[in-house]
Formats: sequence, C-alpha cells, structure tokens
Amino acid sequence: MSDLLRGITTGSRAAVRTRIEPPPAHGPRLTDTVGEVLAIDEATVRMSTRTGEVTLRRDLVVAARTIPPKPTRRGAPHRAIGIEDLHLVMTKGQPGSTQAWLGAHEGGWLLRAGGGWTGRSNSALPLGDPGIPLPQAVDAVEAWYTERDLTPLVMLPRPKGAATADDPLGALLLERAWTEDHPADVLTSRTDVLLAGAAPPAPAGLTVRSRDHADETWLAGGSPRLREHLDAAKEVLALPQRQVFLTAVDGEGGTAGVVRVALDDGWAGIFGLYVAPAHRRRGVARWLTQQAAGAALDSGASLTYLQVEPSNPAAQQLYRALGMQQHHDYVYLARPRPRTTA
Repeated sequence: MSDLLRGITTGSRAAVRTRIEPPPAHGPRLTDTVGEVLAIDEATVRMSTRTGEVTLRRDLVVAARTIPPKPTRRGAPHRAIGIEDLHLVMTKGQPGSTQAWLGAHEGGWLLRAGGGWTGRSNSALPLGDPGIPLPQAVDAVEAWYTERDLTPLVMLPRPKGAATADDPLGALLLERAWTEDHPADVLTSRTDVLLAGAAPPAPAGLTVRSRDHADETWLAGGSPRLREHLDAAKEVLALPQRQVFLTAVDGEGGTAGVVRVALDDGWAGIFGLYVAPAHRRRGVARWLTQQAAGAALDSGASLTYLQVEPSNPAAQQLYRALGMQQHHDYVYLARPRPRTTA
C-alpha cells in the first residue's frame, strides 16, 4: 500500500493530487481533488467534493495532504474555525485510551478515559446533541466514569467572554454542585507566524533530537505529573497517528527539556512543553517552542494550536509574544466526591 496517504483518515479533509489517466497529449497531466475523505481501501480513495462524490485510484496518487476543516466564520484561518471543529482536531492530539460517543459520532458528546493522566484524556467533551435530555446525559456521564473508577469530569468549551452558567450544561452542572476549576485558554496561530524574525540560537551547550515516538529519554524529561502516571501516559502518547517528539539534550547527555507536536487535519498541536528546573531562564522554552513550530511547518501543518492555563503567566507571555491569539477557553467541572460515613 502506498505511504502517500499516511495520516489521512476517513472523515478528514484532504487535497489529493493524481495523474490523469490516460495522459492527455497536451496540457496538465495532474489534477487535484479537495474534499472530505469518505472511504479508503487498498485500491481507491472515495471523496466528497463540491461537485459530488469522486473515487480516485490509489495507484494514480502522486501527493496528498490533510487540510483544516472548513471555516465557520470570517477571519484568519486559525480563528475562523469553529470551537467544536477545533476540539475535534485537538482531541486527536490528546485522545483517551478508551473513547465512546454519547449521541452521534463527532456530533454528540465524546467520553474519554486515559488512566487518570490529564484532564483532556479523562473528561467528557460536549460538542453537540447527546441524543437524550440533558439531565439524562449527565447521568450517563456519571455512570460511564464511575464504572472506570474515575471522577466524572466535563470539559466545557466557552466562547470568549462567556461564563460557565451561560451554557445550559454548565448551569445544570453548577446546580448539581459540580465544582468548576482549571480553566485553560486555547491559543491559535498560523505556524509561520511563530517563526517570524530571526531564529533564536540554541541555548549554550544544547542540541535538539527528534523522534516519531516517545522514547525513554523524552519520557524521563517530561513533567512530574507525566512521570507519576507513566504507564497511562505511554498508552495515550502511542495513539495519535503523526507526532514529533523533541528533546533538548545537554553536552553530558542530560535532558534539558521536551515538547511534543501532534499533526492532524492540517493543524499542529504543541503539547507537553517542560523545561528541567536547572535549565530554566535560559530561553529553552522559547527555543523548543520554535523548534516545534519548525517541525510542524516541515510536516505541512500551516496552523497551530495549544492550550495553556491563565495561572501560568510565563507561558502565556511566551506564546502571545510569539504571535498566538486566544480562540476561546474551556473549564473543567467535576462531580463532588460522595460523602463517606464514619
């Protein structure tokens, strides 16, 4: 099977270039097809385009790449994508090791469990209609997470300026005494903007190493929370289809910092940036972020997203100084633990 379609899956948008068969005597010999990928098998690719469904022969494919979802509002591409569509992209970069849909696939609520490592991999993500009344949907979320011995947790996306209680689900959860915590800003940018200007030199004595998987050196250099949930982290980190793991190494072979890039649908997600305490205040975080952006651009990702908590002012300042802008935010709501009797 040709590797030209690597990373392209059903449901994604793609641009596929094929040879025209038989080749014409004059004029172009290649043609581009853009649309949603409906099915892929050993011999063909079936796509939905503006003019209808098209079936392409795989042996005629000469190039292919994923492209971002269609914009739902005006503006720069990284800001024109809708909140729900952006979350569908982002969850591919940080999935759960177990996932299920409440309601329609990619149109309902996504339930994710990942061994307790990160809220992103262990929360329900409401993207549309769960297919049942809201109180029953919350009951179903509670039951799903309780069965897996996890605290029921909801990640609630919010448009800029909106409060949790402005959302019907948020209002219901607050009414049920769920606790609101750990807000995070979703920042986006064109990838090339992150590389504007002169590239910063590598901090003295450091080099960067790139892998397509999380090796032991990268894992050892991750955050304390990652190392505390190492088995779950390994399982989750093996799931995204296309990734780049960057490790900053000092002259003695020690790990100064790490970052991960997840690549899906023409977007790059920057995850897990962590700098060892002994190497902080040396520009390592900025350097690694731009190394990640360079890896994203080399992989064909024209747009970039990341998630950062407002309580991390150093990271907020770094990313915004590089040109990233807030798209929206989200907040986690957790069901309170049942009281136990003595």
